[in-house]
Amino acid sequence: MSDSRLNCDFPETSIEQELEKRLYRTYGERLASPPTRKVAGISDSSKDMGYGIAHINRRFLDIRTAFSIFRWAQPGIINLFMIVVLGIMWVIGQFYKEAFSASLVLFVPLWIAVYIFEFSFPLTLPIRIDREDRVVYVAHRGTFYRIPWNDLEVSFSYNLQYLGSGVVWDKQYYSHIYLRDKYFFCGSPPKKSIQRKKLSTSFNEKKIYERWNFILRYFQDGPSSEDLKNLELLNFESYKEVLKNKNFGMKIVDIVSVVLLAPPIIFWSFSPFRFKWPAEIENIFGRANYY
Repeated sequence: MSDSRLNCDFPETSIEQELEKRLYRTYGERLASPPTRKVAGISDSSKDMGYGIAHINRRFLDIRTAFSIFRWAQPGIINLFMIVVLGIMWVIGQFYKEAFSASLVLFVPLWIAVYIFEFSFPLTLPIRIDREDRVVYVAHRGTFYRIPWNDLEVSFSYNLQYLGSGVVWDKQYYSHIYLRDKYFFCGSPPKKSIQRKKLSTSFNEKKIYERWNFILRYFQDGPSSEDLKNLELLNFESYKEVLKNKNFGMKIVDIVSVVLLAPPIIFWSFSPFRFKWPAEIENIFGRANYY
């Protein structure tokens, strides 16, 4: 695959060069804001956006960042993998004794370890977009930034993923939000004048743009009835409300599917290690912590 430009109509930028250390070496960076504007020809629908949204209302939107999205998806993928592998080993065990028992000894501890890690690893805060005050709150390593919407700097870029001896396998696309020390709000003072935080990542360039367009449309127009329907299942509180409207049989099916495919909806609500918004931000929104 060639080192081609991104398929968006934003200007190229050298803002990445201002960083003291480039943690993610990316290419073809293009600045999506300021001023914030949509990628032409790309949907701004909230359909299939639930994985990246922690909370939505008319006042603010909480957006899960790349690492949180990875953690959200990982348990479901591992559950499916383990069920398939153990199912195959059970069939093999019908012909070869001890095969299934040996696979249990190998895979079950790994399965449990994943859940222990997910339950004990601290949950990071989302990025909060405040429509009312037209600002964006970002938590980054104990520092809290309050960035005016009109000054928000978001960029798109990509990395080349390699397979073997320098053979390009695929591109991985990123969106980053830049954090400047002049927007320091509370918490630990920034150690660097400018940093960047990974907002989202995907092997599908279009998905990155769709998420950005949805964020802009939300900020400009607020949540639509379609958004509230598409994003009705974001966390444990919203999940309990969804279950109330289902009969007993569907509740059982729904609970089993969530436990297998999206268990963070449940166990993130009981995780003992969660970062919280500081008092300065709680004074604005109340105790509204979503993950």
